[in-house]
Amino acid sequence: MSRPAGSQRDPRIDAIRALAIVLVMLGHARGIPETFQSLVFSFHVPLFFLLSGWLATAHGRARGDGTFVARQARGLLLPYLGFFLPAYGYWLATRNIGSKAQRWGEVPWWDPLQGALAGSGPGLYVQPALWFLPALFVTAVAYRLLVRRPHARWLAPVAAVVCCAWIEAVLPLPVRLPWSLDLLPVCFCFYAFGAALAVHGRSPATPLPAGIVWLVVAAWLPLAWFNGRVDINLMRFGASAFAFLAAALLGSLVASQLATRLHRWPAVAWIGRNTLLLLGIHFPVFFVLSGIRAVAGVESPPGPGWALFVTAVALLAAVPLRWLLLRLAPWVLGQPGRETANIGRASEAQTR
Repeated sequence: MSRPAGSQRDPRIDAIRALAIVLVMLGHARGIPETFQSLVFSFHVPLFFLLSGWLATAHGRARGDGTFVARQARGLLLPYLGFFLPAYGYWLATRNIGSKAQRWGEVPWWDPLQGALAGSGPGLYVQPALWFLPALFVTAVAYRLLVRRPHARWLAPVAAVVCCAWIEAVLPLPVRLPWSLDLLPVCFCFYAFGAALAVHGRSPATPLPAGIVWLVVAAWLPLAWFNGRVDINLMRFGASAFAFLAAALLGSLVASQLATRLHRWPAVAWIGRNTLLLLGIHFPVFFVLSGIRAVAGVESPPGPGWALFVTAVALLAAVPLRWLLLRLAPWVLGQPGRETANIGRASEAQTR
């Protein structure tokens, strides 16, 4: 989700990121229809890996491996830590309240810390969406270290074959590997497809004729529907690996084409520039609102209206939270502190 610094922003790419993160938030909200979840989960995570591969290849700067890894760690792992700790504090403070006591009351206080170290799977229950950050870190570093010739034209198709074979023949492993290493061939595949677009001078935001877009929609909808529910973090890929891969790529194309038609909206541009923040705060906001709902004695099950409400609140809450974090802890948003930023600008000026 982090974007290479110093490159010119494409508002259409920001629009794709905005649509993707809003779909992620809606998909995680209680009360959203299962049909919507099945369709959205078929592509939203692969789309983020694809965009990350494209951005790293199209706008990444030439730098040493050590510098690259350090920048990825600052942009992904520090935010991972920064967003996990407040959620963990909230869990500690509320785990013995109401219905939570039945589920979490006997759980040791240190159990979520084990989940944070693992960085994936059901153990990351206090902040489930954060699994994406260490997974992207591992994927980006693996691509950097393994692919010394990113212009290889057959890399993405080979990665697709490996992805399908890995899902069908290997997964699930007896024990989950930390930081989604067991999902690396899957994440690597979509990252490679994004990089391939950049190598060939194409962009995910390239507009296509409406007729072609409708044909893609007609192919994606039944494929995603019949493949069933997908959850990459929990290693659920539906009925078949091939259907999962095809639906993910087709759905990513549909979402990209829809988003590029929204790029002139200021709110869409803002959301697209703050996907990392929204990834990190939407689950805590949902948990707080669900707690308020429970304390208020609302017994009816949440529906689509509730899902839209909590998503809207999370989007609105992001505005003051961004202001606060940029002043108190910019590293949580993958940004250097003011002093570090000033030193970096001075060093660049001296080398010109």
